[in-house]
Amino acid sequence: MYRHRVAALVHAGACKVCGIDMPDGLSAQLAEAAQSNAHVYMRAVAETSVIAAKLRDAGIGFVLLKGLGVAAKYYPEPSQREMIDVDLLVESQRFDEAEALVVGRGFRRFYPGFEITDRVRRSFKSIHNAFSFARGDDGLQIDLHWRMVQNPALLPWLESEWPSLTRWDSSAGRDLPMLKPAPHFVYIMVHGAKSGWARLKWLVDIDRVVRGLSAEEASEVARITRHQNLEPLVAASLGLSQQLLGTPLPPEFQQIVETQDVSRLHQLEMPMIFGPERARQHQLGDWRHFAARIRHSLLLHKGSGYRRKALMLEIARPLDLEVLPLPPQALWTLPIISPVLGIGRALARMFSRQ
Repeated sequence: MYRHRVAALVHAGACKVCGIDMPDGLSAQLAEAAQSNAHVYMRAVAETSVIAAKLRDAGIGFVLLKGLGVAAKYYPEPSQREMIDVDLLVESQRFDEAEALVVGRGFRRFYPGFEITDRVRRSFKSIHNAFSFARGDDGLQIDLHWRMVQNPALLPWLESEWPSLTRWDSSAGRDLPMLKPAPHFVYIMVHGAKSGWARLKWLVDIDRVVRGLSAEEASEVARITRHQNLEPLVAASLGLSQQLLGTPLPPEFQQIVETQDVSRLHQLEMPMIFGPERARQHQLGDWRHFAARIRHSLLLHKGSGYRRKALMLEIARPLDLEVLPLPPQALWTLPIISPVLGIGRALARMFSRQ
């Protein structure tokens, strides 16, 4: 449950069923998870509203993505959805100003966790989409995005059009800018699919949002899906949610699922969901997992330039820029260098244990 971040959901479900005999201590752990989620959610809403006001006063365009907004709008109780961080997307050309505002609120960058020069900063930003920050006194985390997803070829329309698709929403009890439901749902599906749905929490988001969309919003999601050639990704996402969680799909979604053969995607996704979690320090024996992840990534989309960029992002490791501070024009070498460095780290760990 820790890996999948669904302890509070299990607690909510168990509370509705009589006669469940849980192992000693498990019920208390589940209740504690729900309480912890509630505290994190309330702190996140309060802090996000402060940062939102500062960004707004500075004239910096921004929007709140996934977690907090999904919990507020689509879950019976926001505490049922575990939150790790707050995701904020800001105007890319004003990212540095937004970062200074976040740092001014007591947050410190932990990803990447090394000092970066201006050159490495440009390189990192070209192959990633966010910096991660944490605040020591309350543990609150913020992912500050300059781009929706790492691969800009996956959602080019949303990367350029998000300011016009943003509206102020008060579902969290404070006015916060969120994407309109249809484009936000497309983004949520892309976010989970690109990681192979490795956390069930992301799939539960799909279930909750589908149940909360209006008929008009569902039709708009289907239109966006067709227009942006996202049918395989969306069909795989909706099909998994229907198969594993019993999600009731509206006719437009059911048609997408039934007209796409996503069996290869599902075959690759099931081990990512239910297989063993990979250690942060990868081992030589993990090569099959990475090969499957690369195949999965390449099958998600067929848009112009997507697969070439997807292959690079799966192989290149942004943190290797600490060891080899490449300029942006030399980043084409990182997919060659990163595997070599990875094998070296794995061998060093193996020999150090002998």
